[in-house]
Amino acid sequence: MLGTTLNALLGAGFRLTHVEEWAPTEAQVVERPELAPERERPMFLLLSAQAAA
Repeated sequence: MLGTTLNALLGAGFRLTHVEEWAPTEAQVVERPELAPERERPMFLLLSAQAAA
């Protein structure tokens, strides 16, 4: 789960600086309807973290 991943990073002393979840645009879903579930469940999670000082 997302919370498990984020909490593990925080528990290890990291400071999160950015979180982004990719989801298809409406136009992409129209073009490829099989992507519709990914609007609720993003395919990618991008994190930026730094070791806490």
